[in-house]
Formats: sequence, structure tokens, C-alpha cells
Amino acid sequence: MAIKDNRTAMKLSYAHSQLNPTGWKSADLVNGKADLTIPLSTEQQSGLRTAAQDMVASGQPLDHLTHHIQSMDTLAKTLRRAAHEVDSGRGIVILQGFPLAESSLAEIEVMYWLVGLWFGTPVSQSVLGERLGHVEDLSDIDPDARAYRSHWELGLHTDISDIVSFLCVRRAASGGMSRFANAIALHDAMLSRHPDALKILYRGFHWHRLGEQAEGQSSITEHRVPLFSELDGYVSCRYIRNYIREAAHDLGGLTSEQEQALNLFDEIARSKEFCLECMLEPGEAVVMNNHTTLHARTAFENGTDPTDKRLLLRLWMASHTPRPTLPEIEVFGTGRAGGIAARENATPSFRRRDSAE
Repeated sequence: MAIKDNRTAMKLSYAHSQLNPTGWKSADLVNGKADLTIPLSTEQQSGLRTAAQDMVASGQPLDHLTHHIQSMDTLAKTLRRAAHEVDSGRGIVILQGFPLAESSLAEIEVMYWLVGLWFGTPVSQSVLGERLGHVEDLSDIDPDARAYRSHWELGLHTDISDIVSFLCVRRAASGGMSRFANAIALHDAMLSRHPDALKILYRGFHWHRLGEQAEGQSSITEHRVPLFSELDGYVSCRYIRNYIREAAHDLGGLTSEQEQALNLFDEIARSKEFCLECMLEPGEAVVMNNHTTLHARTAFENGTDPTDKRLLLRLWMASHTPRPTLPEIEVFGTGRAGGIAARENATPSFRRRDSAE
């Protein structure tokens, strides 16, 4: 396989700050998770539940549902404000108060889908083709399950869509804390503290597609995927270290300078200065801009009772107001509206060299 060395142009300046005024550190969130939280009113919860019950009773598939339904009018203003915050503000909100009690899982999925449609269009999350995913531990069935189907600790990373969201349905018996960090603040920290390392992050790395490449596509990206990139004054981040590590293993390894640059980035990202750690509670949904927000979770253990088995619902979405981004950030070649192409008889499973990512 021919590997191209596309060097992404970079601009080491603070020009992006005018377009990203709300890059935040954990200390900026004085009240922690509460500063990111938008509670749903009793009226909004009732309208959401009624809409879900009607839709489930009608038997319509999720793909046929839209947010233009009368019982959700009361939600419109709140969700528009939340979508603006995700696209142009802090890049993250937590919607609190999904009415889970006395709702079936099918109704919860519809409620979540309807809310998600205000932020973007759901896209495929894996070779399974699912556009509404279940984040749960399946490692007892598949020891090599992709990260969202395991209980391992996950390092700070972005997903590959414009927007990612998780709705907590059930907590684990123990563990499963969420972590969040702002990529713009991390970029500025790297610029001021380690500018030479930042240049390496802008140049990027080849990514391993870990068995989820489309038919006829190579297992490793032919181009380098920039960890940081800039277009029209907008700085964006794309990062999953395990995908970089796996590609490097097959291509002969990273240089010491590349390894150091990634280590410096990880060290800053997970520091208390930049990383917010909190627990998503049942009925809370976090919605994040994947270009400006990194997320992670601690390892967790499920209990034997079904109520102690962690379950989150997940959406990957193509934003209605997409951020200007370079084509080099594409990993699977399907564009921002394509996600990961579905393949018959394939599962999101790959070998693991360690459990850190």
C-alpha cells in the first residue's frame, strides 16, 4: 500500500480565538457539570413523553421521525439554544430531565432521537450501520469489542462525526465517570508551552481503520490525519490514540518526537487544569461538538442485577451548521454525512494491544 505524506499547512497564531471565544478549562466551570447543564421543564418532559408514546404506538421507524411535531413546540427554544452552544459556544451541553421513569426503552430511544434531530442528522456509527447505538459492555461475548462495547477505561478522544451525544439510561454498579476537555484550550496550551510539538500534531498521523474500512478501502489511511487543523480561522481537533498506535505498529513505529508530542498532549488534556470529571446520571444527555470537545470515561463494573448494568444511548450526527474543516480529517472517506459504512457480516471488533484507549 502506498502511503502518502500530506503535510497539512498550519498557522501557529491566535487568529482562531476570535471564532472560538469560549475555549474553557475545568476551573472556568465554577459549578462543574451544573455550568453545562440545561434542565428540561416539567412541561417539556411531558411533551417529549407524549410524542414518544404516540410515535411508538404508530409503529413508525426512527428514520421516519422528525422534530416537527406539535407536542415538542415547547422544547424548540431550549433545543435551539443548546444547538447554538454546541456549534458556536462551549461545544458541550448536558440536557437534564429525560423522563425515563415508566417509559419503555423503545420510547426512550424515540425521545432521544427526536431531541438529537435538533442538533444534526444521525449517521452510521460502525460497520453494523446503527444510527442509534447502545453503549454497553459486551466484552464477555467479544473480548475484542470496540471501545464503546467494552468496560475498559477510555482515554480522551474525539469521535469522527461532527457531533456526538450520549444519553444515560442506567449507571454501572461502580465506575464509569465521564471526562471532558476543550480542544481549543488544549491547542492554546500546546502553542504556548510546546510549539514544536504542536507542529507535529498539525502534521498528523496515519490512522488504522481497525477492520471497519469500506469494501476495497485500505486498512490504514493513505494520508496523515491532523490532530489539529485550521480552516477559515476555525481550529478543529480529531484524535483517537489507539487508531494512531495501531497504524504506527504496522508502519514501523512512531518517531521519538511524535511519541513525545502525543504524550505531551495527553498529559495536558487529562490534567485537572483542563479536564472536567463528572458522572452522567440517568436521564442526562451530553451533546458535544466533536471538533472542539474531547471525551473519555473511567473503567466500570456492572452488577449482577439488570438495573446495575450500564447502558448509554449514543448518536453520531452531521451538524445542521457544519464547522469548516479540512478534508484531511476524514478517516473513513464517507464525508461528514456518511459515518462508517455498513458491511454485511461484519462487527465493530478489533485486536487490542492494550486497554488504555
